[in-house]
Amino acid sequence: MRRSQFPVLAFALLTLLALVPLTAHEATAATYWSTDFESGVPAEMTTLGSAIEGTQGWGSLGHPGNTYGAHFLRYSAIALHDTKLVLRGLPAHTHVSVGFLLALIDSWDGTELYQVTVDGNLRFDHWFQLATGDTTDYAAAPGTILSMGRELGFSGGSYYARDRAYDLGLDPAFQDIPHTADSLVVVWKLSAVSGGAAQQWQGGGDESWAIDNVRVSLRLAGTGVDESANAGALALAIAGAQPSVTRDVHVSFTLPQVGGARLDLFDATGRRLAGADAGALGAGRHTLALGEGRLEPGLYWVRLTQNGATRTAKAV
Repeated sequence: MRRSQFPVLAFALLTLLALVPLTAHEATAATYWSTDFESGVPAEMTTLGSAIEGTQGWGSLGHPGNTYGAHFLRYSAIALHDTKLVLRGLPAHTHVSVGFLLALIDSWDGTELYQVTVDGNLRFDHWFQLATGDTTDYAAAPGTILSMGRELGFSGGSYYARDRAYDLGLDPAFQDIPHTADSLVVVWKLSAVSGGAAQQWQGGGDESWAIDNVRVSLRLAGTGVDESANAGALALAIAGAQPSVTRDVHVSFTLPQVGGARLDLFDATGRRLAGADAGALGAGRHTLALGEGRLEPGLYWVRLTQNGATRTAKAV
């Protein structure tokens, strides 16, 4: 991982995992789980028919802080399989938001119907005909279209020049979905039927799709339960911090396995303030300095990432 430069910060009073009950105005959405596929396919995903591949012309497309990386998860099978994310052991929450980048690749020429479900409920159900007419019934929400009508890679040639890129995390259909269950299932798929006719999906080098930067955010319930207290399958934990106004702030955390680790700091709106790469670490407890300086009192989030797994903790 690249080492990033970040402003030196100090916390006048900072406690992680404080388990202080949230008031109504403090309840905020924070990323609970995410993957960019740069470290492989996470254990929480079932991806029959897909493979991690280079993003080619999609690389770097997107909005600041959410762009396609070097790799994404591309589905090119001829048979129709579900790509599925299953999360269990969710903390107490009231709403869930799902974000991801979607790539539509090459000659979608059979009026293909693409669907996304959240716990079995359709959140996206739209057809695309990109080979000859470049048409769709999807009325794109503001900011969701990253590219359309131009060649971005793979098969190439004029017949394949209508690739598309979307940031569907900006579509209200995926934002603040009422949800309180302790599990979540998200499915990406092609429908077997489109417009009353059998789907004319050809797959392979003819047509395919891909997703990147998948994330699940929770709006925590005002119960005093912090999401990082339930590590679930990720087996990551942020144990605490040493507050100081004169020296580096040290964040303590536990890793389940050997590998690189990263810490990022966000404000209550989700804006990234700082980050630090810890490099390759062994399994067990570690401490990483985030720097010295000053940070105004308030609600913040610290995110720990290792091998594609993510854990977020409240900092107040």
